Amino acid sequence: MRCKPTLFILSITLVVTTCSGCLWAPELDGVRKDIERQLPGASFHREFALSLGPITLGLARTIVRLVPDAAEVRGYLHDVRSVKVAVYDVTNLPPEFGLKMPRRLVSLVEEDGWEIAAKVSQHNENVWLLYRAEDDSVTDIYVVVLSDDELVLVRARGNIDQLAAKAMRDHVAASSPVRIPGI
Repeated sequence: MRCKPTLFILSITLVVTTCSGCLWAPELDGVRKDIERQLPGASFHREFALSLGPITLGLARTIVRLVPDAAEVRGYLHDVRSVKVAVYDVTNLPPEFGLKMPRRLVSLVEEDGWEIAAKVSQHNENVWLLYRAEDDSVTDIYVVVLSDDELVLVRARGNIDQLAAKAMRDHVAASSPVRIPGI
């Protein structure tokens, strides 16, 4: 039986993109290690890790175009070029832990032109939000959230300005009260 070339190429592409590290985000794991070094005895167990690059996201955009009810998702995928997400279950955190910004994030700020948008350090919760801009447009974001039970790391690249604006418009539209005539 002879396979059509297009189907064969699509199948190989699917296999390569799903088996080439798409379920592991080593850069994010490095930030986790930086945090772990600051908190001896704490345990971080990966619950979820995902790394999607331009090829995988392009494939997702193509698939979403075929789904009639996915118009909202299409708008979000259009502005994302790559995304890495990792979620870790955290146990044995010391009470009232004080945490400095992880070395890898400091390096991004000092050497790669990233800016700190937000930094929160409260009772057993730390948050860092970094961004990088090019030509007055935000192109990258990096989010780190550590709480008593979870560490969440996100790095995304794309038209972040447009993505944030769309998310805010959609949120406002969804939360606006519906006016029913006559009531």
